[in-house]
Amino acid sequence: MGERKLLMIPGPTNVDPAVLRALSKSTLAHTDPHFVEDFKEALENLKQIFMTKHQVFAIAGSGTLALEVGVANVVEPGEKVLNIVTGYFGDYFIKISKAHGAVCKALEVQWGKSAEPHQVKEALKEDDYKAVTITHVDTSTGVVNPIREIGEVVKENSEAFYIVDTVCSLGGIEVRVDDWKIDACVSGSQKCIGLPPGLALLSVSDRVLNSLKNRKTPVGMWYGDINNWLPIMMDPSKYFATPPVNMIYALSESLKAILAEGLEQRFRRHHTIAEAFRAAIEALNIRPVADSKCRADTLTAAYYPEEIEDAPFRGEMRKRGIVVASTIGPIRGKGFRVGHMGNVSENDILSTVGAIETTLAHLGYSFSLGSGLAAAQDRLIAL
Repeated sequence: MGERKLLMIPGPTNVDPAVLRALSKSTLAHTDPHFVEDFKEALENLKQIFMTKHQVFAIAGSGTLALEVGVANVVEPGEKVLNIVTGYFGDYFIKISKAHGAVCKALEVQWGKSAEPHQVKEALKEDDYKAVTITHVDTSTGVVNPIREIGEVVKENSEAFYIVDTVCSLGGIEVRVDDWKIDACVSGSQKCIGLPPGLALLSVSDRVLNSLKNRKTPVGMWYGDINNWLPIMMDPSKYFATPPVNMIYALSESLKAILAEGLEQRFRRHHTIAEAFRAAIEALNIRPVADSKCRADTLTAAYYPEEIEDAPFRGEMRKRGIVVASTIGPIRGKGFRVGHMGNVSENDILSTVGAIETTLAHLGYSFSLGSGLAAAQDRLIAL
């Protein structure tokens, strides 16, 4: 198969050829009027993706940088943060919060289950928190949290800032920043947005911007201080640090494609493909990690049958041109993860299911060959 691989991991995702062509354009000066206009347009389109009228940011870095920027610009040393943890990446918010001197309280939920609004309501009674953090979709488990309902609880029961990690949901699952009163919505470029890794994407409320004026201590990171980036995001002809010019080209191209597809249609596509994949693995008697009521439409984590080992399974999949990921954290090596987001198509998911079946048969797993593909096709026809 050479270099021809279908990337079906929880990110990075497959990049559309039009976006790759945009990346290969000649690099302009970051002060060039043509680039400045492209950057402005990309930021305006990004607001539509976040569904916000407030300030957005596109900064060179990873989604993890976006998480840190979100926390660092809200929380000061000694302030209390409620961190809702439903998987491996929920812990990132704890580590980041502690790195910036916060006093953390973890609301830990069993892996495979989502946080419930009533749990958050009870936790908020225990202390006066400066912020509440949550991961919308944790890629370790494939669990999607009800961020709208939890956001309502946060706003009704506290003065806390609401910080949401949408790295694995923005552009693939409904996220309404303004309607859901998210103060800092943080994301990255390499998943549903359909870019290579390299951009930290954020939306921040006016409440966050106003709070920066009343801080007792400086923001604990110079590069990630929103005060330094705000003038550039309002007028990209200004300078703080050199923007990743070619990544902004790519962002502009990808956002245009997303908006041309239409967000609602994009959400439906992700749901349809996710339902088809889940039907396929269940037909193969493979158990998802996430409970049925909280399975994300952007990826699936699933446990291996007892006789299947991690390295041989993923190795055989790669031989067949499909790259999938192992599970991580306390369930490392016990299962595999398939990303079905971004530019993924029905053909991609059927190819993945077919490769899973062939691999399982090769490794001696007993099942009715073709049952997974049939279940996926039935679901695709029905939806």
